[in-house]
Amino acid sequence: MLTKILFTLAVILVVALVFRVKTTKGKPIAQAAPTRSGVSAAVVAYTLLGLVVAVSALVFVLHWQDQREIINIQVTGGQGETTRYQAYKKDVDGRRFTTIEGRAVDLAASDRIEILSTPD
Repeated sequence: MLTKILFTLAVILVVALVFRVKTTKGKPIAQAAPTRSGVSAAVVAYTLLGLVVAVSALVFVLHWQDQREIINIQVTGGQGETTRYQAYKKDVDGRRFTTIEGRAVDLAASDRIEILSTPD
């Protein structure tokens, strides 16, 4: 995921540099035209670029925080015995999960798993 973000930023940077080089080559050295008021295209482009980067960083951080949430898991075995575990949300994969302590747990088809909500 991080490589996708870095690759996207690299492409945006290359396009911005190419756009900047093309605009500087085509401009005459002395301009006789009066300056006009308003927002230039470069300001709009850099503002949009900053907005895209900021939104991407926000989405990345929120996803990372969500995956690092600790959840309580209650497993009821085939004989009726219950066991409670704690695991990170990112480490739960169907009937298999890894606890906070690093213990890998694989559940049988007869076991029942419950994800318990934790109060904030």
